[in-house]
Amino acid sequence: METGKMYCGFRICKSDFIKEVDSTAYLMEHAVSGARLLYLANEDDNKVFTIGFRTPPFDDTGVAHILEHSVLCGSRKYHLKEPFVELVKGSLNTFLNAMTYPDKTVYPVASRNDKDFHNLMDVYLDAVFYPLIYENKFTLKQEGWHYELENADDPLQYNGVVYNEMKGVYSSPDSYLEYYGKKILFPDTTYRFESGGLPSAIPELTQEDFIRFHKTYYSPENSYIYLYGDMNIEETLTHLDSYLKEFPKTGTVHSEIPLQQPLLKTAEFEGTYPVPEGSPTDGMTFHEVQIVAGDMRDQKTIMALRLLENVLLESEGAPLRRALLDSGVAKDISGSISGSMLQNIFSVRASGSEPEQKDAFVKALYHNLQKISMEGIDKELLEASLNSAEFKLREADFGTYPKGLIYGLSVMDSWIYDMDPLSSLKYEQMLKELRDAVQTNYYETLIETNLLDNTHRVILTLAPEQGKEEREQAELAKKLETVKETMDRNLLGQYAAECAELHQRQATPDSEEALASIPLLERTDIRKETEMLKVEKEAVEGGTLLYQTLPTNKVTYLNWYFDMTGISPELLPYCNLLSDVLGKLNTEEYSYAELAKYTDMYTGGISFQMEALSKNSDCNDYTVKFSLAAKCLTAKLPELFKILSAMTLRTKFEDKIRMKELVDQIKTDWDNTFFAKGQAVATVRLASYFSAKARVTEQDYYSYYQFVKKLSDHFETEADQVISTLRKLLPVFFNKAQYLLSYSCDVSDRGAVREMALAFAESLPDSSEAAGKDAKYLPAPETNEAIVTPGKVQYVLAGGDYHKHGYAYSGSMLVLATMLRYEYLWTKIRVQGGAYGANAVFDRNGVMYFSTYRDPQLKNSLEAFRMLPDWLEQLELTDREMTKYVIGTMSGVDVPLTNSLKVSRAAMQELLAVTDADRQKTRDEILGVTLADIKELAKMIRSVLADNYICVVGGQQAIEENREEFNKILKQ
Repeated sequence: METGKMYCGFRICKSDFIKEVDSTAYLMEHAVSGARLLYLANEDDNKVFTIGFRTPPFDDTGVAHILEHSVLCGSRKYHLKEPFVELVKGSLNTFLNAMTYPDKTVYPVASRNDKDFHNLMDVYLDAVFYPLIYENKFTLKQEGWHYELENADDPLQYNGVVYNEMKGVYSSPDSYLEYYGKKILFPDTTYRFESGGLPSAIPELTQEDFIRFHKTYYSPENSYIYLYGDMNIEETLTHLDSYLKEFPKTGTVHSEIPLQQPLLKTAEFEGTYPVPEGSPTDGMTFHEVQIVAGDMRDQKTIMALRLLENVLLESEGAPLRRALLDSGVAKDISGSISGSMLQNIFSVRASGSEPEQKDAFVKALYHNLQKISMEGIDKELLEASLNSAEFKLREADFGTYPKGLIYGLSVMDSWIYDMDPLSSLKYEQMLKELRDAVQTNYYETLIETNLLDNTHRVILTLAPEQGKEEREQAELAKKLETVKETMDRNLLGQYAAECAELHQRQATPDSEEALASIPLLERTDIRKETEMLKVEKEAVEGGTLLYQTLPTNKVTYLNWYFDMTGISPELLPYCNLLSDVLGKLNTEEYSYAELAKYTDMYTGGISFQMEALSKNSDCNDYTVKFSLAAKCLTAKLPELFKILSAMTLRTKFEDKIRMKELVDQIKTDWDNTFFAKGQAVATVRLASYFSAKARVTEQDYYSYYQFVKKLSDHFETEADQVISTLRKLLPVFFNKAQYLLSYSCDVSDRGAVREMALAFAESLPDSSEAAGKDAKYLPAPETNEAIVTPGKVQYVLAGGDYHKHGYAYSGSMLVLATMLRYEYLWTKIRVQGGAYGANAVFDRNGVMYFSTYRDPQLKNSLEAFRMLPDWLEQLELTDREMTKYVIGTMSGVDVPLTNSLKVSRAAMQELLAVTDADRQKTRDEILGVTLADIKELAKMIRSVLADNYICVVGGQQAIEENREEFNKILKQ
């Protein structure tokens, strides 16, 4: 397409080839509406469409966030309750979601199927420009908030999806620190408001303000449209033009984000966060300095500050982190730089501190920043950080997320501030300039100008307060009681009637005519053959090699799995501890700081994990593996193996001060993130009731947290025994008795990579007491537990082992999981219950569970699980609806894999004994599933749920109110 010409209603303003993302970029403007568009044309079949809007909030009601949910609840063309959900049920999408940021809202979709991509784009365009919120006041009530009231005599309660989601968000101290910091640092701009919604403020949002926000900001002239991939661009532009031309540009939309003028002096704030009554408060205070440093219009400075934050605070050898830990002001030090804002916040946090240590923390912070700026930063640390950043940029491995999606989100971070959107993609020149600057005092000057001489900052202290959550719940109940007293019986009756109508609407299925409006693929659009990995298997002395020829661009991927199945159960907590500290201790050749530096300098990352893996599709027949995953440029393999040899053979455990520091950091991290990990904790704890494999995995969750807490409290008396145990475990982790190596590299490098890998294996111990031995089983724990946290909402789970009841794994289970996730559980748990989400899982090894996420309705959710078989037995679906669920299931089966994921999958298929024939059988079962197959699973679910295994993690009040459900109540 030629610059200056018109194509399908769009004028090409600029074109440019961007070698960093191997794409030709076209910047366009829609002539009628003024909509901006960026298209990255390339050969990637994983196409991406995103439409974003600047949406600066004007209060804490969460209007931007609630609107993000609500526009996807029906539109002009798609007159359903939730077209978004219907799309998910029946799309081959590789990504489908929407996100609210502090100043923008984006709606991205991705798909490898042309027809599906067109369908997704049409539903999203109709949703954002023609939502049903204008005619349906119940959308705000469902997605935002409403009075939950069955009759006039009941107490008033708030309910709503976003309301409960944000209660979950504000169960974390992180959210309080972020909220208070932005409110103080940005007193005059939109960033002083919580775009997600403050739970106390969400009920202040009116229908009028809700509608006004959409009218103001959801206009094409305030939109930013992004396209990526191999597509028929003229057909796509014509489709976009059919929507945009209905909205002539008015020039009246003003959504620009202004700069906040700097504070003239440092601000301070002291507050508290909730912990349960009786919980310990020693060493639970946070101190944080937040500094407004740089803005998105200067991409080089932003990238330099990110590098600086990494160098100063992220690695084990980071000088500022090291100095602050040595000063004794906290058990852990961390840093961050906020993203997706015009002005960025550089933060330094002290976790595991005391209130009275604030001054010492601030003094130590600025003293050491001054010292570093004057004495200079280690040049090798800067080079290592740059090498690590460059490796990530060039590899462009974002896991299961399409890289075109990540590029688009990156573009939005600069584009909405009226910058060149291509600047964030062109990193080559910036990297060169930043690397050249290493030999100057550029980074030291950044410290002085942006961190030391900058008064635009705040010092925050957040201390734990026992019973705060219970007190606030009581205050809310009293407030609602007072509100109710101001209402007469007629008004209360009106609210009760509205609540009943909302529930009726939620429970009433969409008409077949409405459902038919959602575009749908056919089963014939789906590939019948499963995508096979081309793996070459080779037996070598002591182990097995799995090789794949992949286009790795001179990167080598190595995934090792060492057998330790026969490990004694009492050693499992120590095994997880060793996994956490390995690579963070001195070795004979390197200090731990040097290990961190050289790992960044020469590799793309090294990680360790101990995991139990079910064999033969049986959750009680398992092996235990210790995995080592590493990647690097093939030319750097000798350096990688030097580092690995030092870690695996010559780690030194004697340094008790360092070991205590690491234990305290692990414990503090668990303290801070326990609620955020709540669903994972509950899931593994539940499975441990009936799965021997899960009992091993659980030793890295709640049981590990208890182990680390005890070890932190009694380290002086436990240290010698712990260090002795870890030293003995090292040759158990790494030995050549029975290992698996899954690897990939360019085919021309295969011989050299194989030779170095085998030489490394040959250097390992010959055998261990655990390799190749039978598993030693852990005893089953007590069942049906609740774990109390300071959370305002819950994670609720129920499940069991379907193999034990005589049922075999089948593809129909995956289709049922899709149905439950987006039909029964979605309606019962999210729509009617107000939880943020719900899930259904059927594992090949027999584990089945249902779960809720950020859920205010503990008892109702358990009842919904118990009633599920009844619903399933009565289920009636048309052929079209069945096809929809089949297609939606396949989107999860056919996730595009990056090189690192292919290397990992090859190993998992081997270790779990899942053959290509097994995968093809499952695929055939999905594609051929019938309603009768699905309904037959009701018997299985009923029998499994009759075992009555449940587990809950969440707030104390809800757990105490349902005490009869549990055999034991535990504390975080």
